[in-house]
Amino acid sequence: MKAHLLFPDYDFDPNAASPPQWPDLAQDLEVGTLLTAMCKDDEFLRDVATRTLMAACGAGDARIIAYRQGALRDALDYPEQVRALYALVIEAIDSRKAHFFGLSLLGRNPSSNLRGAVELLQTFVQFLRRLRQQADNCSGSFHSEAFRTLFAELQHEISDTYFDRVQQHLETLRFRHGELFTASLGPGNAGKDYVLHAGSRPGWLARLLHKAPPEFTFRLPDRDEAGAQALSALVDQGLNEVANAMAQATDHVLSFFELLRAELGFYVACLNLHQQLSALNVPLCMPTFQSTGSLRLNVQALSDSTLALTLQRAPVGNTLDANGKNLVAVTGANQGGKSTFLRSIGLAQIMLHAGLFVTAQSFESDLASGVFTHYKREEDVELQGGKLDEELARMRAIADHIQPGALWLSNESFAATNAREGSELLLQVVDALRQRGIKVALVTHLFEAARRLQMQDAERVCMLRAERRDDGSRSFKLEAADALQTSYGADLYTEVFGPDSTETPLIQTHFQQDQAGEQQAGIAPSEE
Repeated sequence: MKAHLLFPDYDFDPNAASPPQWPDLAQDLEVGTLLTAMCKDDEFLRDVATRTLMAACGAGDARIIAYRQGALRDALDYPEQVRALYALVIEAIDSRKAHFFGLSLLGRNPSSNLRGAVELLQTFVQFLRRLRQQADNCSGSFHSEAFRTLFAELQHEISDTYFDRVQQHLETLRFRHGELFTASLGPGNAGKDYVLHAGSRPGWLARLLHKAPPEFTFRLPDRDEAGAQALSALVDQGLNEVANAMAQATDHVLSFFELLRAELGFYVACLNLHQQLSALNVPLCMPTFQSTGSLRLNVQALSDSTLALTLQRAPVGNTLDANGKNLVAVTGANQGGKSTFLRSIGLAQIMLHAGLFVTAQSFESDLASGVFTHYKREEDVELQGGKLDEELARMRAIADHIQPGALWLSNESFAATNAREGSELLLQVVDALRQRGIKVALVTHLFEAARRLQMQDAERVCMLRAERRDDGSRSFKLEAADALQTSYGADLYTEVFGPDSTETPLIQTHFQQDQAGEQQAGIAPSEE
């Protein structure tokens, strides 16, 4: 019996290897904040959610995404029933602990193993009955392919007839009237070819009227410990195969419960996240998607889920129509929401691939063959190389794995060198990626690079700029606009020396004069 709540054709693999880009992507997009909200201090839920999101940074599969979205809609419509199913499965798995304790006291011979397996399977049967009852109650309400298939399989595979047959077999395996074996004599008169028979003891009238065949009987004397041990060894030999078969049967039922726990756990984690974001009044929607390479990106009020969870309030959302664009470039003032917007794009793509909702009023995107990030890093504390060396090494690792149709997110890449070198490096990398059919979203303060990117292919470039009000405050809104040749030095001065400093206008005047001189000399000033 299979759960098939996450995949329509195969099971969830808890031991799947992580994609090579996962460590950097999880760090850059702050996925840990999202996982903390999903698991609520439950390490098992965290592991399931981690592995599901980890797989989602690879290629998006339209069939799997639609399958999960349908199941998630059912979970959101009937959260109490899903949580009740999950709680029942956990209770079933935890019930084995008492049986394992009793089994360890009895020993590990075939006789005790068989008794323990019979009792554990009897317990599992009771939980299967309860699971079947919940399936009966929910089957008329849930509409997704995933849950309807699960409930139909439970109703078919563990029917009333199934329970009756299992109960009969378990009663037989208790051997209340002793075990009946047949065996042959082997070399040295040792027993071989042991066969256990499911014989039953006839009633007293049948025993009285029926003439039994001749038999030889041997009775152990009292206190014959050696004889008792020898007889016990004979019984164990006869029960060995049956004990192994029963152990496999209990393992099979247990593995079903464990798999069902993992796949239900993902939807419970989604419910946890949905509950927290809804309480913060963050807009949520089920995203729509198009085929890989169709260059679709149209969002309404998209916000960063990790920022909402950190601030414990709904952050400012942004609207973007980048359909037909293979480059989204964001420039503008520091602390204006550029990195937050880039993170929201990356997280939304990962959540889409995982079959999750996203934090937006509406979200449409094409599926990616993979999601990769290239963010600036701090100085190497081990002094193995400079910051630029480290950036280039990470870019080389990305180039080894990125494929056409992927999404590459860049935040201040190649900012560790001067503006001219950094611009040239960024331009060459972006040009190479776009030629390979890879969609790029980047944040940069390199004005020359942003200007040249727009000039090269204006029709397929979406230029955004972080809004800065006249008084220097930020709205955290991004607007469609060209990059500005300014770094807002007055803002930096005010941040350091305070808003009431009388020297601010003079500093601003000097900065503007320096800028004009650079323009006359043909030098593009940096934004820092």
